[in-house]
Amino acid sequence: MRTRNPNYLRAMWPSFLVAFPATALLFSAIDPGEVVLFGHPAGISHLGMYTLVFLLLWLLCYAASVLNLWLFGCRRDAQWDD
Repeated sequence: MRTRNPNYLRAMWPSFLVAFPATALLFSAIDPGEVVLFGHPAGISHLGMYTLVFLLLWLLCYAASVLNLWLFGCRRDAQWDD
């Protein structure tokens, strides 16, 4: 039986640290009130757009981190085991 590798969960914190400034940089160039989706105004408040984009960027950064761990053969580290 294969157990889940806890290193994949550890990729969440670095991805959070990258998603935060990425969101800030994105919205320093784009006004969230002017976002158009499929030819129609998004209809989402500024705070809602900030939240949605931050969560999407966090997911994207997490996927990139996990893919990196998977491609380079992430192994369990005994010093982190409880």
